[in-house]
Order: sequence, then C-alpha cells, then structure tokens
Amino acid sequence: MLGALVICGASAPVAAAATLGGSGALSELTEAPTETTTTATTATPATKTEATNSKSVVLVVLAVAVLLLSGIAFVIVRDARRVAPASDADLIEERSAHNSAARLRKRRAKAKAARQQRKRNR
Repeated sequence: MLGALVICGASAPVAAAATLGGSGALSELTEAPTETTTTATTATPATKTEATNSKSVVLVVLAVAVLLLSGIAFVIVRDARRVAPASDADLIEERSAHNSAARLRKRRAKAKAARQQRKRNR
C-alpha cells in the first residue's frame, strides 16, 4: 500500500512539469522525434500481448486501489468502535443503577441533615 502511495507521489511533480511546457529536457523527451526513417520492415499492428499487458496493468492498479481503500476503511471502523459509547441498553442500565443509588444517597444525606437540624432546635 505504501509503495503505491510513494509511486503516485513521486510521479506527480513529473506530470506537473510536463504540463508546464517550455524548452526544458522534459518537453524535448515528450515531443515526437523530428527525423523519420523508412525501413523495409513492415509495421505490425498492436498485438494481443500489448492489449493484455495494458489490461493487466489496469487490473493491478485497480486491485491496489481496492486494497488501499479497504485498509483505510478498516482503520476508520476500528477506531470508531473503540471510541464509540456502549449500546443504548448498557447506558440505560448504568444510568438507572447510578441514578437510583445517587438519589438514595442524597435522600439519606438530606434526612440526616434534617435530623441534626431538629436536634439543634430542641
């Protein structure tokens, strides 16, 4: 995965330089050769292996892209589940248990304070 990112990142400046044009070495390399030589050999049309090679390259790139996106999705889902709160049922149980215990403590504390206040006022 990382190799594909490095290759894509490394080719970006080259592509940007090629689109700028100018009289640099890059533009000379991308231009068609000015001299044409005629030879006695016959030009062969694109063979089946060239078409297969280009299709295989596309399939390899597609497979790498799918793997990369799957890896990113896996990391996102894993982190989201780790940080996410518990289910609603768990939260309701915790709240009700916590709230009833807290309410009971507060009620007992108020009752104790009231008893002490009554003792002072006798």
